[in-house]
Amino acid sequence: MTSRKTLPLLTLVSLGLACAAPAYAAPAPPAIAKLARAALPAVVDVESIDPMKAKPGSGAASKPGDGGFHKTATDKADSHSLIVPPRAEQALGTGFFISPDGYIVTNHHVIAGASEIKVTLHDGRIFTAKLVGADKKADLAVLKIDTGKPDPYLTFGDSGKLDLGDWVVAIGNPFGLGFSVSAGVVSALHRDIGSGPYDNFIQTDAAINRGNSGGPMLDAAGHVVGVDSAIYSPSGGSVGIGFAIPSSMVKPVALSLIAHGSMTRGWAGLRVEHVSADMQRAWHLKTGDGVVVGGVVAHGPAAGKLAPADVITRVNGNPIDTVHAFKVALAEIPAGQTARLRYRNDGHVHDATITIAVPPKQATPSAKPKPVPAATAPKPDMITALGIGVMTHPGAQGVIVVSVDKNGAAAHAGLQADTLIEAVGPDFVTSPKALNDRLAHKHAVALLVDGPDGSSWISVALDHAAKAH
Repeated sequence: MTSRKTLPLLTLVSLGLACAAPAYAAPAPPAIAKLARAALPAVVDVESIDPMKAKPGSGAASKPGDGGFHKTATDKADSHSLIVPPRAEQALGTGFFISPDGYIVTNHHVIAGASEIKVTLHDGRIFTAKLVGADKKADLAVLKIDTGKPDPYLTFGDSGKLDLGDWVVAIGNPFGLGFSVSAGVVSALHRDIGSGPYDNFIQTDAAINRGNSGGPMLDAAGHVVGVDSAIYSPSGGSVGIGFAIPSSMVKPVALSLIAHGSMTRGWAGLRVEHVSADMQRAWHLKTGDGVVVGGVVAHGPAAGKLAPADVITRVNGNPIDTVHAFKVALAEIPAGQTARLRYRNDGHVHDATITIAVPPKQATPSAKPKPVPAATAPKPDMITALGIGVMTHPGAQGVIVVSVDKNGAAAHAGLQADTLIEAVGPDFVTSPKALNDRLAHKHAVALLVDGPDGSSWISVALDHAAKAH
């Protein structure tokens, strides 16, 4: 009979694993019982109540002030109406104290549309909560109750320091059963699941179910690194794929809701887009990482510090690889605070610090200029290298394309008439001459254009460069 010691050894060798000790020490799970005892008093059940409207086909619709009784069915046998008491739609979720004076964080979707919000503390006491403010885009809300004494509360940790495999603990009220604790690891970071404009979820295999929404996700030190918000589940229950909003988003939103009742996201005065393969070739970029600056708003936070064709690779030290990641990074920075941007230009790495501002109010659109009679309209300037005719645009920075030679370089790149050319690489153009000057002695250029589909960069191989060869 094969000895019990031989079989594991053979198995390891067959898998290509040596019997030497691993090169690292696996991290031990946190002391979950101790962590839970400390955190549970700060976690609450949240119940939102909203009068439920009668469904189509069920009789008279519910109306405010109608006495609360609605005809929902008719007994044809005796022609008497069946009268039923009003019903209310209830949503159960979770929340947690973030300060000793009664402020509670939860999900927006837990309390959305509620006419009344009840909060049940860990000791069983029930309070009616006031909605301080909500941010639908981040799916967060802040409630307030007054218990008459300081409340136990949780502190925020740094979600930016989480790594794959780190232990996390989720506390919530699954299916309304009451306070429950589950543990798991960080399965993935920066997940965009399409639920909102600032998706940047932490994914975990800790058990998260319906009713856990709004509950805290804690790190091994007991600090809040996320708010449990969503699950992926064909069955409706936990299958090990849960998502939490990172504390890097939760903390600034919560503080803004407490201070102002709403969340006004900061503005950098930048228009950015993905680094395309065409840009990478035209600008000789080694990688496609980062986002390229398409435009800088005059007198905005980034004016004079960044320019079109700068490729932003980091915000406050965090790597940026997509436009979505850039928008999320800025959304986590309240107006008035600074953002450290790292960018590449001409093969060199630069740093810039900008102060995030409140977005400006939309100006009233100015009246469109009256059309100029054809007899007095100026003739377009021909840009031979691109095969286009252009004119100075009276109401915008750039030159407008008025004609395109179907056999020219611009046509081959997809440029169309009525497109505004704003820049050649990092250089803005304000006249046909400036455009021509920027094309001299170049084999290919990246043009910043504004057309029917919005602003974008296009790469153009120039005709004079092709003829030179």
